Amino acid sequence: AEKMKGKPREVIQMAAIDMAKDRLIDQTLMSYESQRRNYAVDPVKVNKQMKQWVRENGGKKAFENGKHPVIKDKESLRKEVTNQIQFNMLLEEESKCESVSELETKKYYESRPDLFTSEETVTASHLLKKASTEDEFSKAKDAILLIRKKLEKGADFTKMVREESDDAANDGNLGEFGRGRMVPEFEKVAFSMESGELSDPVRTQFGWHLIQVKERNKGKLTPYDAIKEKVTEFLNERRKDATFDAFLDRLKAEANIEEVSGI
Repeated sequence: AEKMKGKPREVIQMAAIDMAKDRLIDQTLMSYESQRRNYAVDPVKVNKQMKQWVRENGGKKAFENGKHPVIKDKESLRKEVTNQIQFNMLLEEESKCESVSELETKKYYESRPDLFTSEETVTASHLLKKASTEDEFSKAKDAILLIRKKLEKGADFTKMVREESDDAANDGNLGEFGRGRMVPEFEKVAFSMESGELSDPVRTQFGWHLIQVKERNKGKLTPYDAIKEKVTEFLNERRKDATFDAFLDRLKAEANIEEVSGI
């Protein structure tokens, strides 16, 4: 989707059609192959999934009315469920591969610390003098500089917010926030500060601010032992997907695929 940004609508539509065609080809080849192998399917499992399908598609009355576009009776439902089970059996069989090793898991963990580090956050308050015109910005800056001098001399930040801020709600407390939550100018300064620090005046589209950082959480790397099972599971699933994709590519290479129409 990211690659399609800024592309003409016609190009996006053609790409969507190509994706739909590829998906239809994949599904058709997999369906034919699973039926060709004629996997033995447990009748009890088929009946159980038939009942589940009826429950999830409007219940017994809706099924008896035959309003589904494809499945009209028990036999067509039985065939559909059987095909789906065989389809899943093919998927399972052709996804079999060697599990990732402990070494591979550790190597991936060490190569992608960005995936296992908690979000960097700041807990802060601000004092704002609003402005919209250049004249207002000039006056707001003069006011914010005077307020900062009072704070340097020991004035209480919360008290000054209540008396001077144009955004005194919640005593100026902005709570805890991560990157991307505040306007860029405000964020840049807030994330450059340490706990207990008071900023120089900061100009944003809203006016002039003073920021007081109460707490800085620089993000922590989750220990390997606490996350290794999930990393291993992810890598195993990724390997299974790659194994099945390779099988699907072989099916396509062996198949005689004609032009897909109707999309």
